[in-house]
Amino acid sequence: MEPWEAPVRLLPLPLPPVHGEVFGWYLHRRAAANNVTAGQLAKTLTPFKNAQVGKRTDTLWRWTPMVLPRLATLTGLTPETLRMLLPAIARVEARATGEVVRYRRHLYIACSHCMHRRGITGPVLAHRPADFQLCRRHGIWVDGNRHYRVGHLPELVTAEHRHRRIARRFPDTMEAATKEAQHLVRSWLLNKKQPHLLSRWNDRLAQLPPKEAIYGNIIRRRVDEREYIATYPEFVTLLGILADPAWRALREPGRRTNLSQHRRTIDAVYTEAEHRLNVPTLREKLRSHAFSNDPLFRWTDSLGRSLMLVTTPDDYDALRDESHQH
Repeated sequence: MEPWEAPVRLLPLPLPPVHGEVFGWYLHRRAAANNVTAGQLAKTLTPFKNAQVGKRTDTLWRWTPMVLPRLATLTGLTPETLRMLLPAIARVEARATGEVVRYRRHLYIACSHCMHRRGITGPVLAHRPADFQLCRRHGIWVDGNRHYRVGHLPELVTAEHRHRRIARRFPDTMEAATKEAQHLVRSWLLNKKQPHLLSRWNDRLAQLPPKEAIYGNIIRRRVDEREYIATYPEFVTLLGILADPAWRALREPGRRTNLSQHRRTIDAVYTEAEHRLNVPTLREKLRSHAFSNDPLFRWTDSLGRSLMLVTTPDDYDALRDESHQH
């Protein structure tokens, strides 16, 4: 009788998975607690003779839906609970029925303080929603390989609340808008042409701890990890504009839209961004050619009409003043 044909029973230590945990990580963690190997457990779950499960294994391409009832017996958990906690299980079942399940690509190390409360002493690799950045209970930033303590920066916690609301409100545009908003704040940070924002970001950077827990052998380090944390509130603010279909529609004028109307659109976008970011202006270089290279200008001018829009100093004045005349 093959291992996957033999009856299974509840393990002595049937550890439950962490929400979103990578399947291979969970299997190794549970195997270690019960003094067996992950390979031995894998062979009891699926008719795949050479089943090799690494810690980061999560696609389970050759596995079958029979894994679910057998895993439920081993863990003492219901199939519904396992589907909810382990994304890999849901994908195995979806492939069998032809259903499309989107693969989560956001991996993170779960908050160590939360894990200690559950009796887990080692790191846990799991999937996270794109709008989950920090552990609110302990004030730990979890989006990266360094778990910075940011509880003393309440604007980060507030920003994550807004991030989740935006994700629920605009699910269809979130992926594109996230890339655009990240590009915006990253450009402004590097080109140093938004002094009001730069001062705010430098103050926030100075308040981040210099060293924190590092999981470099598990999560790849972002070169801009600290900068991403410092700019996160402004990123979320811009995301609220860029993900909104009403604002996205304005940046795609028809071919017959006149330049005066397009100028008013650009002015409206800048005015809205300045209001939400609570800065006096984002148009420091209004009368220079550099303004047409500003990332927010480029986002608004998606058809590349900037050369027609700002070719003379008078055009810059019109861009600034025209909205006040209407």
